[in-house]
Amino acid sequence: IVNDIVDEKIDKKISRTRKRPIASGSLDKKLAWIYVLILCSLAFVILIQFNLLTIFLGIFSMIFAFTYPFMKRITYWPQLFLGFTFNWGIIMAWTAMIDNINHLPILLYFGAIFWTLGYDTIYGLQDASEDEIIGVKSTAVKFKKNLNLFISCCYLISSVLVAYVFLNLEKSFFIIFLVLFMLSLFYQIKIYSIKDPYSCLKAFKFNNFSGFLLFISFFLISIKSLWN
Repeated sequence: IVNDIVDEKIDKKISRTRKRPIASGSLDKKLAWIYVLILCSLAFVILIQFNLLTIFLGIFSMIFAFTYPFMKRITYWPQLFLGFTFNWGIIMAWTAMIDNINHLPILLYFGAIFWTLGYDTIYGLQDASEDEIIGVKSTAVKFKKNLNLFISCCYLISSVLVAYVFLNLEKSFFIIFLVLFMLSLFYQIKIYSIKDPYSCLKAFKFNNFSGFLLFISFFLISIKSLWN
């Protein structure tokens, strides 16, 4: 909601986003801020149920959440800041269960950041030509001449980091789901086209399936550890 409030003027200039509730005027900004306050309050009530380390990390995450919307105005790397913001829950989930932190959740966090860099660059391709005209920055604009290379590198780094974490937790048949996750990332590169916004959206949405495969991988590890 905060992102759409901040981006109201930009969204009005982009054909794909001009019908969003705030940009189109169908949702009043004062009401939108009320929604923000309600949701943040509910989130805080949930947060204070956890240990002190997790509470601290949750409060710290607000820095990312409320600064991310401004990044596309000052850097070509808003997707990187989205990665910082969007995946912070990985660290919090670990500390909520273990009440400490080590290298594994941090590596998984960075793996997820590179995953986000890849898929949100694909997502940004839908608006890249219009973004460039109005001066909005993104990795889709910055790497427009080497998109496949950039996205492939992001997905490769993500795959290596996630695989390292997985293999440090479990070495079993479950790795097949992790391999399928990796293959699904590179399948996205095959199906998107810079000239076809629909194919970019299709590749982006395919991350629902990619994420499901990754979830299954770690979920089965958790079930096995409880069973043992």
